[in-house]
Formats: sequence, C-alpha cells, structure tokens
Amino acid sequence: MPDISVVVTVHNLKDYIRDCLDSIIIQEGVELEIICVDDASIDESGNILREYAKKDSRIKIITLPENRGLASARNEGFRQARGEYFYNIDGDDLLISGALKRMYTCAKKYDLDLLAFSAKAFFDEEDLRKFGTENDYVRKYEYSNVYTGPELFAMLIKNGDRAAANRVLYFYKATFFRENNLFDQEGLRYADDSMFAFYMSAKRAMCIPDQLYLRRYRKGSVVTSALKKRYLESMVVLIVSELCKWRNMAFEKEINCQIEKYFDIRMKELYGLKAMFQTDMSEMPFLEEHPVDNYFFKRFIDQEPLFINFISKEQLDLIKQAEQVILYGAGYMATEVAKVLEYYSITDYKVVVTKCENNAKIFRGRRIQNINDLMWKDTALIVVAMADKHKDDVMGILNDKGFYNVMWISLE
Repeated sequence: MPDISVVVTVHNLKDYIRDCLDSIIIQEGVELEIICVDDASIDESGNILREYAKKDSRIKIITLPENRGLASARNEGFRQARGEYFYNIDGDDLLISGALKRMYTCAKKYDLDLLAFSAKAFFDEEDLRKFGTENDYVRKYEYSNVYTGPELFAMLIKNGDRAAANRVLYFYKATFFRENNLFDQEGLRYADDSMFAFYMSAKRAMCIPDQLYLRRYRKGSVVTSALKKRYLESMVVLIVSELCKWRNMAFEKEINCQIEKYFDIRMKELYGLKAMFQTDMSEMPFLEEHPVDNYFFKRFIDQEPLFINFISKEQLDLIKQAEQVILYGAGYMATEVAKVLEYYSITDYKVVVTKCENNAKIFRGRRIQNINDLMWKDTALIVVAMADKHKDDVMGILNDKGFYNVMWISLE
C-alpha cells in the first residue's frame, strides 16, 4: 500500500501539467502512487501524461471517454486509489518541496482523519491580480491542536477564515474517506469542491499554518473566467446536500450558530448568482434531474410563488395579452395571485375591491380603488382572486356593470 494516493485532475492543461507533475515527482520521504485522470482532453495533455508514465512507474493514467467535469474525474481517481491517505491536486497547480511528507507525517503523528493547510497564490500575468492576491488561500489564525471536524469548522467560520472549499488544501485518511462515502456529487460542473461533509464527519482534524501548495491564477481557469449559469445549479445541489448532512448531526449551540452563519453566507452567494443570471434563459438540466434540489431552488432562491400552478398556461397567456389587467380582491388569495403575476413580469395591473373603506388603502404598493369608482375599458380583463363562496355576489356585481371579460381564480 502506498503512503499517499495523489489524484491529479487534468483537462486541456498542456501548458501546465509538466510543472505540476514535476512538483509531485520530486516529493521525498513518502511512497506515492500518482493517478492522473484525463477528463477527455482535446489538446496534448494526454500525450504528456503518457510520456511521464513511461519514465515513472508510480504514474497511472485514467482516460475518460467524454468530458464529465472535475467532480466526476476526481471520483474516478479515488475509486482506484490504494494509498493509506488521499490527496487531490489540480493539474495546473504545484506543490512545494517536502509538502507531501509534511502532510503525511503530521496526519500519522496525530492520527488525523482530516488535515487542512494553506497555499500561496501566484499569477501567470500581472493583469490577473484583479482576481485575487497572493494571500487568498492563507488562513489568518493557527489551529494546531486536534479538534473534531465540526469544532474546527466552527472556529474557522467564527474567525472569518477559509473553510469548506478548495479540496486541494486538505489531506485525508483513505478509510475515513470511504467509510463516510465522501465522493463528490456526480455531474457537477462548477462549485464542486465543498468540504462541509468532510468537516462534519471527521473525529480528529487539524489545521496547520504551513503554505504547502502553489495556486496558479491563469487565463481560462474557472476563477478567471466569466461565471456560467451552471455554477448556480451546482451550488444549489451542494447546499441542499450540506443541509441534509447538518440535519443528521447533533451539535452544541455554539457549533450550530457558526454553521448557521456559514449557510447565511452561502445563501447570500446564491441570491447574488440568481440576480446575476436573472435574464439568462438557458436551461439548468442538472436541477431537473434532482427534484428535491429543484424544489429548493424554485421556492427559496428563485422565489417562485407557492400557488404558481393554480394559474394555467392558457390563463397566463390571456392575462399577458390583455390591454388592461384589473385584480379584483385585496385579501390573502389576491396577494398570492399578485405574486404569480409579478413573477411573470405582469406588474401593470390595477387593484379593486367591492368596498374600499373595509380594506387597507395600499396593496403591494398600489392604491386600492373602489369598483364603483373605476373607469372601465372594454378590453380590460378582470382577474378575480377570491374564495368560491363569493362567486355569485361578485359575478352579480360585474354583470350589473355590464362587464363579462372575467377570469375567476380561486386557490381553494
């Protein structure tokens, strides 16, 4: 059994993979197997990997027939790994000399499930500094005692230190990884390096201040490229998974408070991404395959109205085509119907009630009018949002006024 299985994930990294492999090969003091997972590269990356494998018997190559994304590539590597400890490195980054021996020695000495450390960032070009600084991956405080994973996580969050992301900044025991089924969610394309489940599962964890990793900022990487909408759906899937993990744990109040703070930050990020892609109509197929995650997104992030399905597509088309829309009612049902209209960008509607004096004067920022004071248009569509028990009375009022273009929506 090798001391460490190093999984190197590669996709179109011909200009960087040599430096990465060289930084691993020179590591001394530990027995290694180096598993290079080529995620269907279309450049010379595959040939470079084969060149290195011929020279170093520790290198094993896994070639995926189609591009599956970092999470799936990493899983494939760990499925075939035989080492006592696991480590993952991105194929465009580097390890400092002696890094793996330092990780292994510390993990063995303290019998750790999980070891965290820091990294130094560097930049291929000066203009890439707009994306970060050299110390982006350096933690501000020391955590050199042995803690449970949740305890360490809570301290990191409380101190505003980096936590629960960047898989390359962690070293972990293989048995711990397998027993807790810490494989990534298959199919994720972005936001795929959550460490939350690792922290929650670890019985013995430590964070050392050593900067053992060199993180490259380069053009065309995920960090320096424009975000895509699929980042949003990946993040939703991860957060739901993390919430489910938390649901099954039992912590003291202080740890739960810090975990809650963590999720507050995550939710703010989600809302920010949602706003960023507000006008992007592209599909999110991964969410469609995961109904629980999709429900969470629709109801809590996209804020899709609860009663959206009570208005049919045909009714919605009629409302959109109407020259004037008048919402009849100002109670609970009218509020929920208004949310649906506004969700579909139908905002230019008037609000009327039978007796204005018995209701609030403002409804969702609009002045409520008495039906008797309203100037009708023949082309107006009256959308009535009330309980069915009021139907005879309301329809009688509308008929008396000679208005028959009425749509009745009841949420009962």
